[in-house]
Amino acid sequence: MIKVNKSALIALKLLNEKGYDAFIVGGAVRDILLKQDVYDYDITTNADPNAIKLVFSDYAKYDVGRKHGTINVLIDKDRIDITPYRKEEKYLDHRHPDYVSFDASLKDDLSRRDFTINAMCIDSNLNVIDYFNGIDDLNNKVIRCIGNPKKRFDEDALRILRAIRFKAKLSFSIEEETAKQIHKCKDLLNYISPERKKDELLKILAYKDGFKVINEYIDVFKTFMPFEISKRKINNFSQPLYALSYLLIDKKVNLKALKYSRYEIELINIFINAAKININNDEEFIECLSSIYQKQILNFLNEYHRKDFTDRYNKNKKYMVTINELKIDGDEISSFGYKGKQLGIVKQRLLKLIHQKKIINTNRSLKAYLAKHQVV
Repeated sequence: MIKVNKSALIALKLLNEKGYDAFIVGGAVRDILLKQDVYDYDITTNADPNAIKLVFSDYAKYDVGRKHGTINVLIDKDRIDITPYRKEEKYLDHRHPDYVSFDASLKDDLSRRDFTINAMCIDSNLNVIDYFNGIDDLNNKVIRCIGNPKKRFDEDALRILRAIRFKAKLSFSIEEETAKQIHKCKDLLNYISPERKKDELLKILAYKDGFKVINEYIDVFKTFMPFEISKRKINNFSQPLYALSYLLIDKKVNLKALKYSRYEIELINIFINAAKININNDEEFIECLSSIYQKQILNFLNEYHRKDFTDRYNKNKKYMVTINELKIDGDEISSFGYKGKQLGIVKQRLLKLIHQKKIINTNRSLKAYLAKHQVV
């Protein structure tokens, strides 16, 4: 039995009551038929944007895609995207249509979509409309472009990565001609923004088959990332950034140019450095783990199969201190005659001594050291 979100059904019926056709469409239909959780509902209709606004005049709504006519309607706290049937033409930048027309039929609208499994729709009576044999491909676990794969990828090169992502997510195969054109059209990814490629890559790495699928299409990913997955022994991480860090251990990549955030870059560099740590060097080991990201580092190292860190960590964790965790404050340091910039220098010196296991992080120990030694 098909189960559909109540708010989405309300939207369909409101449009039907005003004489318009309306259907749940796209990935939501695919996931409904696969009995997977659905988080986003899209509706397509023959109502134009102004008509959609009139139908939902009593609901909060937002224009979220003026060029595409998309109206976001809030129904019982659920956000439903409602878009008129449309045709798209002249994809001059291999990503966005240069021309959008709302003079289209349901079949026109579905035919412009990427894959057969994403081109089905459901009406208010829970009937499935399937012009392109998406149900067959869903049952056979196949990802297939609608029509000519080369044309589909030439229109929107991001579909190359989307096909690979769906393969990783669903554990489906990619139809032979579609797969062939993924390899042949890979250089079209140069037209795709770094942000979109980054987002797709991290989504792929979030799936258990991520490494396997990337390795199968490694030539595609090498157009923007220097991966050599075949040389890696570990094939599954719980977090995408753990997986990415693992893949970049021996690589130099300008992640800022690829639009990774400062936070993401910091974490990736921390994980890479942790993976290279000399476990026999206590000071190096302690400094590596003396971080506000200590929990993430330990999780990464555990998944990296560096379980030798566990015993070392337990023996040394009392020395793993960040500067904000020092058991002495500025006023107490000042009482030993240090002022201004000297306070920061003293803190750094004390921290270094703790990491070297020469003193412990207690107020008494730190004060005793300052009473006996001139630090600055």
